[in-house]
Amino acid sequence: MTLTDFKEHEWQIIANAAAMRAKQSMLEERVLNPLRSRGITYQISHGEGAGSGMALAERLCREGHRHLIVAGGDGTVNEVVNGIYASGVDASEVYLAIIPLGTGNDFCRTIGCPPMEEGVEFLLNTSFRPTDVGVVETIVQEKVMAKRHFINIAGFAFDAAVIQETTKGKPKLFPSAVYLLKLVKVLFTYRALPVKIHTDNGDWEDEVFTIAVGNAQYNGNGMRQVPMADPHDGFLDISIIRKIRPLKVVANVKKLYSGRHLELPEAQVMRAKQVEISSRGKLLGEVEGEMLETGNYRIRIADRPLNVMSNFVDKKS
Repeated sequence: MTLTDFKEHEWQIIANAAAMRAKQSMLEERVLNPLRSRGITYQISHGEGAGSGMALAERLCREGHRHLIVAGGDGTVNEVVNGIYASGVDASEVYLAIIPLGTGNDFCRTIGCPPMEEGVEFLLNTSFRPTDVGVVETIVQEKVMAKRHFINIAGFAFDAAVIQETTKGKPKLFPSAVYLLKLVKVLFTYRALPVKIHTDNGDWEDEVFTIAVGNAQYNGNGMRQVPMADPHDGFLDISIIRKIRPLKVVANVKKLYSGRHLELPEAQVMRAKQVEISSRGKLLGEVEGEMLETGNYRIRIADRPLNVMSNFVDKKS
């Protein structure tokens, strides 16, 4: 989409209110004022609290809007994606751009979205690409009990256990240090589960420490957990770590940031359009820090892609 195309539409900005308060002046100076000076019109809607981004996106789509910008972090992006699909509109008619205001901005790492300071040039000079969106369903006694869309990564087993522990009363002071302490606590108390995985390419079974089903590559504030994922290729990529000693996890943490953790003998990778994960134990799941209902899980690519402003470059080669 060119600058001329961009000017042809009024853009709906869905902003995380807390992030806006923290970065309001910079956002005005670096993004909003330059957009206005180029004749681009927009309206801002502020989301307050969990789920507000989803409600705003759903309402805007039902009102006929198809050009959205998210100003927020990964959680807000994921809420907006869920709102688009919940609205019932054809997602392939919707155009979504991102102004990263979060802490991790992990999905932006995959699609090449730069820091906010460079946001206007990215918005005006980058094309929209049809982008896959995952759907994860919780299955209990062969019935779908819950459904959630995700554009980045869905995590299961240890990944989800860490989220469950860290969301118990989020601290206002030193959140990073508290997160690290809780991660260590879970690491040394979590036990691998027997897991069965069924895909359209075959079956697999073993004791599993953690699973990441990726549409994109990064989570956990820069960990390249699914380095082979391409959000535009129509496939989900699955990174699995089998049962592993806690001290070996600690010794290889740095490899998570480069994607080299998949060189470990405990690692297993898969690629599929649909994945079913089941366990005899209590298998936890999460999407962008939001816990999923517990059960078995069925994950697939949504029928309709979403047009996302992306400068994705395949880094596998």
